[in-house]
Amino acid sequence: KNLIIVQNKIDLVSESGAFRHCRDIKKFIENTCADGSPIIPISAQLGYNVDVLVEYLTTIPIPPRRFAVPPRMVVIRSFDVNQAGTEPMDLRGGVAGGSILEGVLRKGQEIEIRPGIVTRTSERNVVGVPIRTRIVSLFAEGN
Repeated sequence: KNLIIVQNKIDLVSESGAFRHCRDIKKFIENTCADGSPIIPISAQLGYNVDVLVEYLTTIPIPPRRFAVPPRMVVIRSFDVNQAGTEPMDLRGGVAGGSILEGVLRKGQEIEIRPGIVTRTSERNVVGVPIRTRIVSLFAEGN
């Protein structure tokens, strides 16, 4: 896998604190798929080492995109578009942002959101019930 760990906000800690934190990260990722991945310390706010991060990102190969398969998307952020206290019959939905891993999304398409509504059973097991809905609109950034 092509993994990279970005240690952000290094401008908020001392040099020794940044080294300690880096050591903690290395210990945390031991024996995981991230073990041995490069750790790049940056300050996004001040622009420190961002050029190093960008340079490294350009070395990661872009995986081939499969369009002729059912769509799969990783949601990175989401928010509700409804006013607080909206009656259930008046709910308009929400917005999901992220990356489409494969396939194509189309307006009007029925989709399934997983894990959906997550609850615990009386035995304390976690259960997810997928949400089925329809795409009303789409927007893509121009990057």
